[in-house]
Amino acid sequence: MDSSTALLTIGELARRTGLPVRTIRYWSEVGVVTEATRSAGGHRLYDAAGLARLELVATMRELGLGHAEVRAVLERRRTVAEVAAAHVAALDAQITTLRLRRAVLSAIAAGDREEQGDMDRLNRMARLSARERQQIIDDFAARVCDGLDAAPRLVDRLRGGGRTLPDTPTQEQLDAWLELSEMTQDPAFQQFARTALESSLDADARNTEPDRHRLFAQSLDATVGAALRDGLAPDAPGAAEVVDRLLDNPAPEHRAAVRARLRAQLDAGVDDRLERYRRLLAVMQGTQPPLSRTVAYTWLAAALEPQALEPR
Repeated sequence: MDSSTALLTIGELARRTGLPVRTIRYWSEVGVVTEATRSAGGHRLYDAAGLARLELVATMRELGLGHAEVRAVLERRRTVAEVAAAHVAALDAQITTLRLRRAVLSAIAAGDREEQGDMDRLNRMARLSARERQQIIDDFAARVCDGLDAAPRLVDRLRGGGRTLPDTPTQEQLDAWLELSEMTQDPAFQQFARTALESSLDADARNTEPDRHRLFAQSLDATVGAALRDGLAPDAPGAAEVVDRLLDNPAPEHRAAVRARLRAQLDAGVDDRLERYRRLLAVMQGTQPPLSRTVAYTWLAAALEPQALEPR
């Protein structure tokens, strides 16, 4: 008999598809796979269309689709493509979570996370979604900037540009996130960051040059940062020229006064907490860490020593 016209019993369908008889019977009873007719003895018989439909059902079940989704596809209320797209998104979320949990377990297995508090924090972090992880940073930025006339760029800078922990973090990124999450939820650090921002906004209001802090940071990296990357010592020939470029090459009669003001600012020091925050953000995001102000200011202070500024 031609296979396209042959009628198959449940047992024969089971042999063809590899599905248990009870599974085929269930799909028949709920109307997902319909019989073509009944035998003289009352047994269900299925045609080629029933076989094809059952094979489709089996495939969708193997892919993880639930009964309701299988029905929706077979009844043409949803396309296979629509259901597949929804499952791709769900699987992506699951894969991301599993990768992060794997990183957490690797950290514990490494043996340097024996304290219960550390393990609890790691476990809590592993259960956070990417959106929830970013929300911690967003909430910190919102609390710091609440009620202040902070430009969007400043808020975005505190948020780290919205870039969060990658799906497969390195151990260094994992540690950075743990420290960062603790910092941002520390009320003392929140108040410190707010005070620093208020001071910055007040200084900008008194200064006609927009965003002078960002411009100074760029100039610091282009001058002192370049000197550090080139291995130029603060007492080496050329260091004084680096200082002058940072100070926008003041006129000779003003040079000593400008350098004295810079030295006074350096003596005030730099608070390590915001610098640490910026560095942790960069590590977590896999971007180039910003120039360390502590390192740059130490180089500058040495370069401003009288003997270092003497002509050679």
